Amino acid sequence: MIAKEKLDGAIVCLGSKNHPRVAPEVLRMGVPIFLEKAMAIDLEGTNSILESARETGLVVQVDHQKRYNLAYRRAYEIVRNTEKFGHIIQIESKMHGFPVFPTFFTCMLEWQSHNLDLVQFFGGSIRELYAWSHRLDDRHGALTIMLRFENEVLGTLGWGTYGGPGQFVEQIEIISDQGKGVIVRNARQVTFYQDPETGETWEPDWNPISPNQSHVFNGYVGGLRHFIDCVRDGKKPSPSIEEEAKTMEWLFEIARKAGIPTDWEFISSAL
Repeated sequence: MIAKEKLDGAIVCLGSKNHPRVAPEVLRMGVPIFLEKAMAIDLEGTNSILESARETGLVVQVDHQKRYNLAYRRAYEIVRNTEKFGHIIQIESKMHGFPVFPTFFTCMLEWQSHNLDLVQFFGGSIRELYAWSHRLDDRHGALTIMLRFENEVLGTLGWGTYGGPGQFVEQIEIISDQGKGVIVRNARQVTFYQDPETGETWEPDWNPISPNQSHVFNGYVGGLRHFIDCVRDGKKPSPSIEEEAKTMEWLFEIARKAGIPTDWEFISSAL
């Protein structure tokens, strides 16, 4: 079908376990890929896709749609304006999963990898990290991670397995060397603290409501548009395949340091 249709790009969304078997084959047929995250369930599969991307020179973008979520984009626009915001010195973030994940590591790989990607989107490349876990059983518990970025920014992450839609799911707080701060709550509300006494809050306007509104707000549409632009213009995507492979390495390093078995089990993406 790929050879017959002469595709400009393909979406590979077959589950993390199957990506290393399919993605390299599609790349060898000359087709750029928009790849569902996680790109694999282990580092062997990760490196297989990375090597194929390097060999073919084609665009491979992993779908970390939170980079294109409207609230996170709003926060990014604020912090990148160093004249108005200053330079980032600290990032604090949390992301709680859902009790339905069959293993702790499945929750990390399929859900909290978004958070690990986001803090690098804001803070840059990670230099070193430390991690501790409080495991209640094979599925549930809590995880604390301390980060130092290459630019000396410090970060702390709090991950857990309890939460749910509309609950205490995710938050990111970014502090600058000018004492200014940005907080994004549950990927919906952005507050910019310009000084100790004033702040401004942004929230999405849900009217007029359309069936695709959540897809736009949550970043799915923005991520796909970015992929199309990169294929058309020959640009490197964000995140790049090299950045995503490094994120996978850090994720496995977190599990190792926190004593969490890297046991992955299938869970439907329809959740």
